[in-house]
Amino acid sequence: MNSDFNVEERTEGSAWILAASGELDLRTSPQLEERLNHAWASGAELVILDLRQIEFMDSTGLRVLLGAHQRAQETSRRFALVRGADQVESVLTLTGVRDMLTIVDAPEELLAAGETQPE
Repeated sequence: MNSDFNVEERTEGSAWILAASGELDLRTSPQLEERLNHAWASGAELVILDLRQIEFMDSTGLRVLLGAHQRAQETSRRFALVRGADQVESVLTLTGVRDMLTIVDAPEELLAAGETQPE
């Protein structure tokens, strides 16, 4: 497995999209948490975390996802994931977290939906 971890960021309107790659684990979770905090601090109404390039995720990564979900709920904003690899999907499913989160196949699904939702 490639252990290099990276997060690329981009914005579209009031949405902040983070595309993570590599392994999301005890060593790299603080980096993702910092980038998510930056997205929330920017005032983003929607934060999308793209997991398609995550090769491995452990319980520490899961904790970061749950923290972002909770922060979105507490601040009346939205947080969503782009479906990850089989290992990531297994972690979300086996822990029951998958049912709590908004998960899509591509960021564009949420960006298009966000434009048509009433405020």
